[in-house]
Amino acid sequence: MKYIKGVHRHGSEIFLSVLKDSKSLETMNITKSATTIKGISSIISEYNGIIWYNKYSKNKIRYNFEKKTKDYYRIKIEFNKGFFNIRPNTPYIDLKKYLELTINHYIEIWNEYKNKEYAPIHGDLSLVGNVMFNNNEEAMFVDWEQFDNSSVMPTGIDPIMTIIENVWYETIIHKKITDDTLQHINKLIQNLNKANLLSPLLQKKPAQNAVKFIKANIEIWKGQHYKLPSLKIPNKFIEEIDYIVTNPH
Repeated sequence: MKYIKGVHRHGSEIFLSVLKDSKSLETMNITKSATTIKGISSIISEYNGIIWYNKYSKNKIRYNFEKKTKDYYRIKIEFNKGFFNIRPNTPYIDLKKYLELTINHYIEIWNEYKNKEYAPIHGDLSLVGNVMFNNNEEAMFVDWEQFDNSSVMPTGIDPIMTIIENVWYETIIHKKITDDTLQHINKLIQNLNKANLLSPLLQKKPAQNAVKFIKANIEIWKGQHYKLPSLKIPNKFIEEIDYIVTNPH
């Protein structure tokens, strides 16, 4: 069973179709295609990101990249069996394990960028869709449309964005960040720091400086930056994150 899941979602200028098994309804693969300059650019970014990621990841993304004509590109990505997505609106308390797996996988994949100010970025490590997990407690990063390897973004900005995103969801529900959540955030950021994968540009105020760099480099997101929770969360919560990192208790 094949169906179109999205046409120019979030302004991406990409057609997204999904193939599911007609009996189990399990996703078999997804195909992204584009005929515009911006859409083709996103597909090329995805292709480059997958190649980069597959060099370092034990679990490989299986894909088929095609340049049909100069104005029509597409990429088909096979679904890795055994991996699953986190459900939207999952409370932070139930995400702790998955956030830790995400940080650990980032440390594994970005290992050669230790002690570096800048590193390639995924651009959208959202637990809802773009980070997948299996029952062996392994993570997998997918959807590389915003991949950028131009060395303009600080090392560690991807997981900081992931943390901010899930804090944003938490504040929508509770209108505040609980102390337990803040302590867990501090643990995650300190783990990045201990792994030498938090750029000196982010260490003092990781959340505020991450947002600053995103705003200064929005072209990386090809017009889709407006969907990033990092740019939606009220500044008072950004300040709370940075305060707990510099004043742990």
